[in-house]
Amino acid sequence: MTRAILLFTAMISRKVRSMPAPATSLIPPCPGKAGKLRALALLLGSLAPLSSHAFVVGITAGTKSIYLQVGAGSMTGTRFNAGGTPSNNATINNVTVTVPPANLGGGPLPMTTDSTVTASPYDGFTFCSVPSQVYIGGFFRTPGASANATLSAQADSALVNAGGQTIPFNSVSWVSGGNGDATATIPSGTFVGGAAQTLLGVTQNTWFESCLQFNYANAQLVPAGTFKGRVKYTLTAP
Repeated sequence: MTRAILLFTAMISRKVRSMPAPATSLIPPCPGKAGKLRALALLLGSLAPLSSHAFVVGITAGTKSIYLQVGAGSMTGTRFNAGGTPSNNATINNVTVTVPPANLGGGPLPMTTDSTVTASPYDGFTFCSVPSQVYIGGFFRTPGASANATLSAQADSALVNAGGQTIPFNSVSWVSGGNGDATATIPSGTFVGGAAQTLLGVTQNTWFESCLQFNYANAQLVPAGTFKGRVKYTLTAP
């Protein structure tokens, strides 16, 4: 199992006087190791390589192993397809949004990240755009036949401020993409607070990747404050 975390923060500016404070509030969420292998990432994956950049490419078979990178990662060597070896990176990136008083409850707002990862660790291709997108990718390698590995995400039940007021995590969604790719590997979706969600089945001996753009629904009136939560991403191999 390999894990990674993304931290999510929604900063709600003080309400304008004419706006009544709701009785309860809700807010958006904030968003590798190896037997049964499991990789966890906290916003707190033997075929011939394809000739053009893609979200999923084959890698050579080998000792059973998995790797997951969400945001920042580490690679010994230049890149994976040139012999680089991924290693653990304890960095937890942040995803944030600031809602000004005049736009409170006014509809979706894009969130931004402090991740600076734009290049694919697989081949160095400029894949993601920052600060709007968070890189997510990895691999699942086996010496022989195997069932798929599973990439999942589990968000906190809600974003919470210092006073204990909350915004549900289903106020945060993502659009999956990446430069030069017509179809995203990880489908776009919305977080289900407090429950694990399956994002992708990862075929043996493949590298996968996507770039995620997070958005805050901003569909309700909430009190001023800073609301925080986290999302744990986990890659688990059979």
